[in-house]
Amino acid sequence: MKKKFRIPVFALVVISIFSFYKCDQTKYDKSYDELVKGLYFGMERQAFFDHCWELNQNGETQHGTIDNNVMYMDSVNFDPKVVINFYPDFNEDKISKMPMSFYFHGWAPWNKDKLNQDILANQVIKLFEKRYEASFEERKAPNGRPFQVMFIGPLMVRVYNDVDEMIVKADITHKYFKEK
Repeated sequence: MKKKFRIPVFALVVISIFSFYKCDQTKYDKSYDELVKGLYFGMERQAFFDHCWELNQNGETQHGTIDNNVMYMDSVNFDPKVVINFYPDFNEDKISKMPMSFYFHGWAPWNKDKLNQDILANQVIKLFEKRYEASFEERKAPNGRPFQVMFIGPLMVRVYNDVDEMIVKADITHKYFKEK
């Protein structure tokens, strides 16, 4: 008699797990793979360079002000205007992570009280919360510095203040493309 119940119970467990997995997968929206300016997770390295060259030729981006980044100004999502620098990390020649740096275009040491990191960090957080329709939670890094993090599907988004008092950093990582 026990054997008769094992098979249906086992089948129900398998169906339940499969149903949960199936539902969990449908929560992830593939549009989340889109990053910025037409770039997306999994984009080939050469396609990234070609696309950025086209953006640059159209005047949408330029050489960044930080390292070898691509830069653009955003006055639509930020008030006042913010400079955004980005350059992806690649794994197997595909975009796997997008580190970004943000700073107010008009930031200067004499107006740092009005255009400070915390004000900017709040705007960056709101941008990502709106984009991904999710909320951040605060955590502490091993060095004790706070950062904000959200997990959505295979993505992890972090926002934190840089050691440079004018810069807020963010990065978006995709677990399917990161190094193994």
